[in-house]
Amino acid sequence: MLMRTSAPRNAAVGTALATLLLTGISATSAQAAPATYSITVTRTAPVKTAYTSTAAAASCRINTITLTRTSMCMDIGARVNILKNGKPVGSATFDIKHSMTLQSSKLKWGESFTVGKAALVNAGGVRINVSVGGGKGVKTAVKFPQGSTLGPARKGTVGYAASVAKNKQLTSPASYRFTFTKPGYTPGGFTYNSAKYRCDDTFWGAKKRTKNPGCVFPSFAPSFTLSRTDRQVKQSANHIYDAQRKIAGHPGASTPLHRITDAKTIAAHRKAMCAKVHNPNPKKYDCDEYPFAASKEGGNPSRGSTRIISAGDNRSAGARLGGFYKSQRVLNGDAYYVRIK
Repeated sequence: MLMRTSAPRNAAVGTALATLLLTGISATSAQAAPATYSITVTRTAPVKTAYTSTAAAASCRINTITLTRTSMCMDIGARVNILKNGKPVGSATFDIKHSMTLQSSKLKWGESFTVGKAALVNAGGVRINVSVGGGKGVKTAVKFPQGSTLGPARKGTVGYAASVAKNKQLTSPASYRFTFTKPGYTPGGFTYNSAKYRCDDTFWGAKKRTKNPGCVFPSFAPSFTLSRTDRQVKQSANHIYDAQRKIAGHPGASTPLHRITDAKTIAAHRKAMCAKVHNPNPKKYDCDEYPFAASKEGGNPSRGSTRIISAGDNRSAGARLGGFYKSQRVLNGDAYYVRIK
């Protein structure tokens, strides 16, 4: 009796075990899929660009690029998210601040940056790596404690060296790449750019340079300043002061002028403004025009002003304007303001 009932039972157990093995399921229990771990990163892009006459670093604000003609401060907000099976389990929030200073008479310049102290929530052991590109014609050298852990503030520097040919210019932003890693996790990262800088070697006379090559932030419009109390340029300054208040749109004051360098266009502007103006003594006096003949806004009698002034005063003001173009690297098409004190 016992022998007859045990055989069918053993056969049933064997069939069930074979079924489990064929379907890949353990006879004891099914194995859970392994967990996946990853890092994602978000950043807040700069929402605006601000221009300042003071040091950019002194007026830097979060999520803003602050510029002068030769300096930039940029403050970026960032967040690292720690994920398990696609769901957040930790985070780190911090900001990254950059301070770049160009050299208007050199093709080498520097930048410092700080990855700020991070607020960590279950995000220990995340490591940081940084790379920086300068664009075509610009070499970079980055110094940063690569692979250091996110948490304490970390500082780094970037050295830049541009190469530009005679009478040529290059324009590019710096490009930053931040990568965040942790053993067993898929890395995350982001990239962003600085404001565009421009390097040129365009100030040449007939045989030699009149200004060493250098770099500026071209989107910043510098200001050319004259004083009405300066005896050498008093007449020029007073003419500009009166013209800016008389001409609609207040060119150079409320709106910028734009430099032009084509000699034929400049001569045509000057002729359009001064050809019919009576000069009692051309050896002693000049016809002074505003907006300047060497500006896109010049050459229009209906939107300009002329005045007969001392030739010495006019030429002193002209020499200062030429010096301003060089010192601020104001090239063809660049915007600038004219301020009268």
